[in-house]
Amino acid sequence: MIATGVARRRRAALGLVALAGAAALAASGCAAHRPTAAAAPVLRVGSSGDYPPFSVRAADGTWSGFDVAVARAYAAARGRRLELVPFRWPELAARLAAGDFDVAMSGVTVRADRLLVGTMTAAVARAEAIVLVRHGAAPAAAVDRPGVRIAVNRGGHLERVARARLRYATLVPVDDNRSLAELLATGAVAAVVTDTVEAATFPAGAFAVAARLGRDRKAYWVAPGRAALAADLDAWLLAAERDGTLPRLRTAWLAGAGAPALAPELARVVDLAARRLMLMPAVAAAKRAAGLPIVDVRREAEVVARAGARARSAGLEGAAAERFARAQIDAARAVQAAARATAAESADAPALATLRPRIDVLDEATLAALVAMRAAAPHVDGAAIATALRADAGVAGFDEAHAGAIAAAIAALAAAPEAPLGH
Repeated sequence: MIATGVARRRRAALGLVALAGAAALAASGCAAHRPTAAAAPVLRVGSSGDYPPFSVRAADGTWSGFDVAVARAYAAARGRRLELVPFRWPELAARLAAGDFDVAMSGVTVRADRLLVGTMTAAVARAEAIVLVRHGAAPAAAVDRPGVRIAVNRGGHLERVARARLRYATLVPVDDNRSLAELLATGAVAAVVTDTVEAATFPAGAFAVAARLGRDRKAYWVAPGRAALAADLDAWLLAAERDGTLPRLRTAWLAGAGAPALAPELARVVDLAARRLMLMPAVAAAKRAAGLPIVDVRREAEVVARAGARARSAGLEGAAAERFARAQIDAARAVQAAARATAAESADAPALATLRPRIDVLDEATLAALVAMRAAAPHVDGAAIATALRADAGVAGFDEAHAGAIAAAIAALAAAPEAPLGH
């Protein structure tokens, strides 16, 4: 019966997303048996304190911001004692890998290199990297030229974007991200690189957008070896999207900006598909370093067959899942070809043995997300999925045709009839 099928699908989704519920229970304890404050397990959250409105640490040591509020809500829901650990942006990756904190929550951008270290949760906000100038300053075309000083936060994602996109101007890295507005207002620099969410905290009407450099999305970066925490945090984030907790916090801290354009379950599938594509330039570099061609027919056939088998075992339609896998492979080939055509050979290319397990992790997470999507039965708009996918991926070689094919496959999976679990 339909009601029985929906209930069964929801149970399967919850099992996959929350590691069968065991990790969540272990992390949270029963509501009736909350540990005392002194005995509560500690959740160590790394945060920069200099990135409004995500993370702000005042002179008196108090913390505020969207990600700080999310950390507090999650810790309270799980009965954990929150410990905020400050970090400097240039040290973030090393300190996370060293286990100095369990998860970084500070407006951290999803990037391919970060996907290879630890796990990044579902995206919680989206932004656009921009160049700001004083209102009435020179037009955008005059910004990226010799002699123009442009300030940017040192060691963060935006510095990487600025160095890739601004080839002629002089970049001025700063150690306190909160100083950008003052540097620009006083004329110490001609422009600053920031993002649309942070720029909304600057004095209104004082600055204008001179250039748009790219889109990004923010997520929480979980330290290596903490898979149970990553799964439980993702399960909580999905529940918080559904019950209105995250939308309320976005309204309070981000003025409603950064919300996904799709239903949360659908947005998660798109996010994960985009992350897989983000790893493809690294795969291309690894294959070139190993002397391997882009197309690996045997590996691709294995991926498609495994996708179908695992989908059937989770109650999804196998043929639709195989169509989705093939669409992803076609897009991956195109991105790898574009990367190989434009990138120089590098001795630092990661090995396929390192990359493929991370891709497998993404594929496992995508299966869980597809099951959750199928259970929620959200409204599916193929064109909206394709648009969101192109915005999230942001990689060369991935065009409208590839986005449309993946979107159509996702829509087919959402619309496919109920399939018996395990068949």
